[in-house]
Amino acid sequence: MLLSHLPAPATPRPPAPGGTVLDWFSHWARVRPHAPAVLTPEACWDYAAVDGLSSELAARLREHLAPGDVVGVLLPRSVTLVVTALALAKVGATYLPLGENPPKERRESIVETAAARHLLASADHPDVGGDPVVRHAVAGTKVALTGTGRTAGMAGAAGPAPYAIATSGSTGRPKVVLGSQESLTTLISWLATRLAITEEDRVAMTASPGFDAHLLDLWLALGTGAALVVPPEEALSSAEGLLEWCADQRIDSMFLPTPLGELVMGATRPAHLALRRLLVGGDRLRAVPAGDFPAEVLNVYGPTEAGVLTTTHVVGAHEDPLAIPIGVPLSGRTVTVTDEAGEVVPRGTLGELRVTGAGVALGYAGGHFGGFVPAAEGEERTYRTGDRVLMRPEGVLEFHGRLDDQFKIDGVRLEPAEIEAALLSFPGVTSAAAFPFTTGGGIRQVGAALTTSPGATRSEQALLAHAAARLPGPAVPRAALFLDDLPTNDNGKIDRAALAELLRNRLGGEEEDRSPATVLLRMVRDLVGQDLGLEDSLADAGVNSLTTARLLSRMREEFGLRVRAVDVIRAETVADILPALR
Repeated sequence: MLLSHLPAPATPRPPAPGGTVLDWFSHWARVRPHAPAVLTPEACWDYAAVDGLSSELAARLREHLAPGDVVGVLLPRSVTLVVTALALAKVGATYLPLGENPPKERRESIVETAAARHLLASADHPDVGGDPVVRHAVAGTKVALTGTGRTAGMAGAAGPAPYAIATSGSTGRPKVVLGSQESLTTLISWLATRLAITEEDRVAMTASPGFDAHLLDLWLALGTGAALVVPPEEALSSAEGLLEWCADQRIDSMFLPTPLGELVMGATRPAHLALRRLLVGGDRLRAVPAGDFPAEVLNVYGPTEAGVLTTTHVVGAHEDPLAIPIGVPLSGRTVTVTDEAGEVVPRGTLGELRVTGAGVALGYAGGHFGGFVPAAEGEERTYRTGDRVLMRPEGVLEFHGRLDDQFKIDGVRLEPAEIEAALLSFPGVTSAAAFPFTTGGGIRQVGAALTTSPGATRSEQALLAHAAARLPGPAVPRAALFLDDLPTNDNGKIDRAALAELLRNRLGGEEEDRSPATVLLRMVRDLVGQDLGLEDSLADAGVNSLTTARLLSRMREEFGLRVRAVDVIRAETVADILPALR
């Protein structure tokens, strides 16, 4: 009997000498100083220039940072962000990318959890207050380091926590994952070999800072001597526009979130497109590339806690789009499927996915374990993902959902407890529950239910505004119920399904027309903010590839997995989509 266990493959030879991704970058800066390192719509910086800029910034930062300090970075995709990441690596600090403008209270919660007493942002960023301890110009952008005091050093220079990434937290606060050097080196070594990245390649910087895939973009290019190409924001608003940009910039490799990746696979392609590899991840993949799609498509899976990526699967043109697996493990990641007692189950049996090995992150900032299994000295780290999977007889993993209350909205993983903590901080709220629900218009959203103390003001508008200031966009509830008590099921747990039904009924869902045509039309109207008819032009209403990606995700939540990306892409009107629902 074959058990559901696959050891990690051997780590390939690193793409350059040295034991860290920074060592690899430094190697390429020495041997190929004039090769392009970062290209933006405005300019091109070679390896020597980027190395010099990052060394200058590192010298300034060393005056106020110690090795192991955590630094939150509030910068968009740019050469300034790249230089900052390199400078922090040279200092030995922990790089915590936050995106350019996260909700202020969430950002403050992340910074507190990570014990990051320093923020680095553009000098004119609204959250740069007080008297910055460092002001420095990087490639024409003035950046400022703010903060007082230092965090306790977690490691020496190039220490074991080169990066930290915030994720949704089951405790009601964001969790901060501390990554290891081995997480990065095993990931980049494996991908560089598997994708055959060379110094002549161009890698797109498409992942948003603040998400772990940003590290993949950054180091897959700079660790292999390739060029990192930053797209203009407008290129990311359309699948066709993104492919035109890829063709014009001669992009070889690109990562995309799953909904946008599906649209790119089905979009009209320019004749001069040179894309050779497309990685898609973040949600269930439900589309396959056309037979003439030029790039190899890899469906990638991995929690942040398990080293950005855990498994990959090459997607074939003739696969069943409703049964695309998540694949086999990367270097540094042994995968095992276990039952509730932690025993390995036979292949073909559903269970929880556990990941073990050097690729697993160090743990959470603050020391709480969560899904990390305490390891004795000399043992490898293990992370319990909470994902329900099945290992096929040939050793390929299938994803079958979650084992807990986590849910996704528009591809973003959400913890109810984090949303509930934001709701509980509203004056007068005594208990709260967050849950997904489908509106009468067929839109999957976050809902909230609350109880309050006697005499407390029950203002739904004020409550939702309060939540919006503390949560990322997809996690903000759309509507709320004020109740005397929260309903429970037979196990004594909050009955979130009952709450979803209550909220849908309150919003009129029970009385509304639930025919496929009406539900679909409401979805489109909600996305474009216009009162469209079935035969009105989607293009004239401003529907672009990002809108289509959101529509596709919502249609699948409502109508099931049979909805294909190509059916939505080719539609000129809402009526054109209806045959796909029959």
